[in-house]
Amino acid sequence: MEEQEPNYREEVQKARLAAQAIKELHGYPDEIDAYWEMVCGTVVLAEYDLREQDYQWEIASLAREMLQYARPLEEYDHMLNKLYSATKRMIDALADHPRLKAELLEFEILIMDRVEAQNDGRGNLSSYLREDLAALQANIRLADEGRLSEIPQKGHLMSDPIEWTARWEEIIDEADKKVYQQLSDSPRGMGFCHAFWYTRTEVLRNDYNLEWRSPSIMNPRVMFD
Repeated sequence: MEEQEPNYREEVQKARLAAQAIKELHGYPDEIDAYWEMVCGTVVLAEYDLREQDYQWEIASLAREMLQYARPLEEYDHMLNKLYSATKRMIDALADHPRLKAELLEFEILIMDRVEAQNDGRGNLSSYLREDLAALQANIRLADEGRLSEIPQKGHLMSDPIEWTARWEEIIDEADKKVYQQLSDSPRGMGFCHAFWYTRTEVLRNDYNLEWRSPSIMNPRVMFD
């Protein structure tokens, strides 16, 4: 018999209630465990949403919750490696939120600096992360100044620079929730990206007066499936 996959959303809610019951972290093992369960739960649920191409609009809120419970755990040396892994996984799951991603990167750098301090400053472990953060912050600064055409494209696929703006980051989760509701009966898998991009374009235009160019528009010579 095939083992049934856990209901990750229910598991996160259980972890949330347990963590919320702790008013102040004193360092007791059961308190640390409760906070760590919340960190793990948010990461696993975010990865599940990404894999299933559903509920992706909630990943940003999960990332914020993860940071809420991860930050107090950073004080405990034995938690640093676990926190590094969890933060990296959440960064990989998060899209469409450059400012939130920068916040996660800053926390990851803090963790790596703590690890480096334990090793007497050897290794310069966070140098590559600082480069990533600097590039992210530079693009955010250009977006905030309205210089969208100057934002460099990364990789082989082009994306609409509007995705770097604060306005985009403020509304995209709410907009995508509407998109997923409209596509609730659409099968995931091959071709779903086209239905998603079309519906997202319409929702952003009609509900938010925002013109967005999808990856298919930005990359007319690329075949997406």
